[in-house]
Amino acid sequence: MALALLAPAAIAQPRAWDQKEVTAIAIELADALRDLKHTVRRNPKQRVGSSQRRAQYRARESLRFLVGLSSRLAAQLRAGDDLDATLPTFRRLQMVRRDAERDARRAFLPEPTVERIAGAQALIDRLAAFYGSEPDATESDSEAPDS
Repeated sequence: MALALLAPAAIAQPRAWDQKEVTAIAIELADALRDLKHTVRRNPKQRVGSSQRRAQYRARESLRFLVGLSSRLAAQLRAGDDLDATLPTFRRLQMVRRDAERDARRAFLPEPTVERIAGAQALIDRLAAFYGSEPDATESDSEAPDS
């Protein structure tokens, strides 16, 4: 059940950049991830030495990075940074989210945690519509610098 909630939703239709809306979503995401972090910290601890316990702590560490990245993204947007300026932060957030997803698959997740994860993922999906699809790894290598 948790696996389906952690996976990103189908690619949303791209949306035109709207600074106010993107900023509001990013602020909501930062708050949601902070709440999720507190919820995860209250989850029952697994047996010492178990693979689930190790996955639980890896997921906590990834979540700590997600909280920092989402706070940075919200601060950048509040300061007026646009799509191009915030895209690297958003892409890093997506990468760390995938790491957290992988670790969460291996950890026991109580229902309140699963619900908060689903809410945070929905916000990331809403942001993704503004940032477009992920570029290929070779895209940046093939682009010529602006003259």
